[in-house]
Amino acid sequence: MERNKSLLIASSYFWSDTLNAFVFGHGPASPTLADVLMLTGLDISSGDDNHIYDRKPERKVDTRKIGGWSGYI
Repeated sequence: MERNKSLLIASSYFWSDTLNAFVFGHGPASPTLADVLMLTGLDISSGDDNHIYDRKPERKVDTRKIGGWSGYI
């Protein structure tokens, strides 16, 4: 887990919010779904479960006590 965190922090140095891509010396590069699978282990091949969006959220973040979203972040 610590290795993945270090990799993510190191790769964020090359990320461009403007291009939504990593910018290297040879040019921009965008991650593909295969890259996401290899780096995170997330399942990219299962079906989409749209029915999960019909449910009400189980938890709610109360940001009033901490000064709004800026206090939360």
